[in-house]
Amino acid sequence: MHWKKNKRIKNKGKCVSVVGPMWKKIGKMRRSIGIGIAWVFVLGYGIGIAQDLSIRTYVDRTVVGLNEQFTLSIELTGKAANSVSDPEIPDLSAFASFLGKGTSQSIQIVNGKMSVSRIILCYYVATNTGKFQIPSISITYNGKTYTSDPIEIEIQAGGTPSQSKPQRPSETPQTPEPGEGEIFLRAFVDKNQVYPNEPVILTYKLYTRLNITSIGFSKLPSTGGFWVEDFELPSQPQVTQEVVNGKKYSVVTVKKMALFPMTPGPKTIEPMRLDCEVQVRTRSRDPFADFFDDSFFFGRTARKQVQSKPVTIEVLPFPEQGKPSDFSGLSGNFRISAKAQPQSVKTNEAITYQIIIEGEGNIRTIQPPSIVFPSDFEVYPPKTTANVHRTGAKISGQVSFEYVLIPRAPGQETLGPVRFSYFDPSLRQYRTIQTSSIVIQVSPGATAYTPVVPSGLSKEEIRVLAQDIRFIKTTLPVFHRMGEKHRDWFGLVFVVPLVALGGAIVLRRRWDRLSEDVAYARKVRAFSLARKRLSSARRLFHRHQSEAFFSELAKVLQGYVADHFNIPEAGMLSDEVRSLLKSKNVSEPLIQEYFDCLSICDLKRFSPESATEEEMKILLTRVEKLIGQLEKALR
Repeated sequence: MHWKKNKRIKNKGKCVSVVGPMWKKIGKMRRSIGIGIAWVFVLGYGIGIAQDLSIRTYVDRTVVGLNEQFTLSIELTGKAANSVSDPEIPDLSAFASFLGKGTSQSIQIVNGKMSVSRIILCYYVATNTGKFQIPSISITYNGKTYTSDPIEIEIQAGGTPSQSKPQRPSETPQTPEPGEGEIFLRAFVDKNQVYPNEPVILTYKLYTRLNITSIGFSKLPSTGGFWVEDFELPSQPQVTQEVVNGKKYSVVTVKKMALFPMTPGPKTIEPMRLDCEVQVRTRSRDPFADFFDDSFFFGRTARKQVQSKPVTIEVLPFPEQGKPSDFSGLSGNFRISAKAQPQSVKTNEAITYQIIIEGEGNIRTIQPPSIVFPSDFEVYPPKTTANVHRTGAKISGQVSFEYVLIPRAPGQETLGPVRFSYFDPSLRQYRTIQTSSIVIQVSPGATAYTPVVPSGLSKEEIRVLAQDIRFIKTTLPVFHRMGEKHRDWFGLVFVVPLVALGGAIVLRRRWDRLSEDVAYARKVRAFSLARKRLSSARRLFHRHQSEAFFSELAKVLQGYVADHFNIPEAGMLSDEVRSLLKSKNVSEPLIQEYFDCLSICDLKRFSPESATEEEMKILLTRVEKLIGQLEKALR
């Protein structure tokens, strides 16, 4: 089997192309015809991919049963598909729960020119019956906004989650079943039994004895209930040879990903399906008919569809025995370290305290460990940075949490040790690791030291406690002689009507502008609308509705910026928002705080673990403070 240099990819996913050897010596007439046909094909195809960017959305089905899973695909095609940021995932909480997402990529190479398609797969489970609409999704590139069409979906009662008979795929190639013949697709997993958040490496391999001209993904595997990390495959497929049932096959890996199950229980990964175009040579008894038939040179093309078997993964629950109190549900093998700079400071000077967790596992889901800081330290929320590495069959990396600490009183204080617990699946036991303690020496600063007041008091109460005496009046009243008549109020009779008339004119002009200028109206009302949404989030906090709470806070952050700059809330991009805030001279720490809060909202509302009341309270305070600071900075 020979892999052709020109690669043509169709449908969805990353595709490769294969073609058999051509006749080396053919007549000049046939060579000219072949070249002409090739140029027509390339030029015609090039017209189809000339567009810079387009977006479309679709679902795997428009009628879904209650409690059944469905997939929303967001497909970006064109030259810029791989350079733009991911669009905002739609919030379908009114009728579906978000399970997770994955990404696939399709590369098209024609005559040396490459075009990329990227598909973002969002997995949901239906929670309410009725007819609903999935809103349109927008993305902006080079100042132009591209928008998909909305999708109508119906959820009917009586649906139940689909169950598949467990399969046990082997790690080595299996004998093809009758009918698989010359070409077939296999799915391999490195393990069938895992714990939550333990990675499963899923690999799809195509076995063929035929010459393949193109491959397209017609159905991608369903990965609902998993956190997915895709491995990047080489642009030039690596072809190997394997003998199966006495026959030699050419084998190529078409897809590889790491799946992290989020909850215990059996998980079934539905089959993946490929559409392959293969070359078939036909022979007749008339040699001249063969010669003057195009199939004599190029072969006849036939379409062959192949499908993998479903794969079942058994996800075991974590053992209850020996479970640490600070265990957060993470599996893998990790190390933890801490560092602080500087370690000798004066009061009211900042200290950078960094916790680094690195190793193998689901790095992106690691949350900040619980830390007890000295009571004399003012602590700011951490800045989180995660780096993920996909090498071989492993997912590794590191995440760091950087705190800013400000000591308010002199003395010697100790930071740590900080504990972190996880489950080691290779040992089938829990492990707790911790950092070393760091001693901070705090000397008196230039400003006078104020004793630390009891915790739990507001800033206004702290100011009151700093006063020894609270006077009834702090200024002397104005005294007048008895019997003295004041006629100054007569002047108000003439001034008040003029002021009222001027105020009415200004107010009328303001109302007219609010009704005519949409951008001005959105900007003026941005802060008040954000405060109303914060009040709604506060009510959700008191009702302990964590998912709705984080969703409402995300709307506060996104809605405020969208209203202030008069941009669509649904199509906001991180780079665009950052650029707009910088154009208004908003400080970088304030911009970073905005994205940190937004990231926490997205992570928490899609996380299977419910947030604690303390986490919700801290985030609510941060967002309220952030909106106030942005309002001052954007005036």
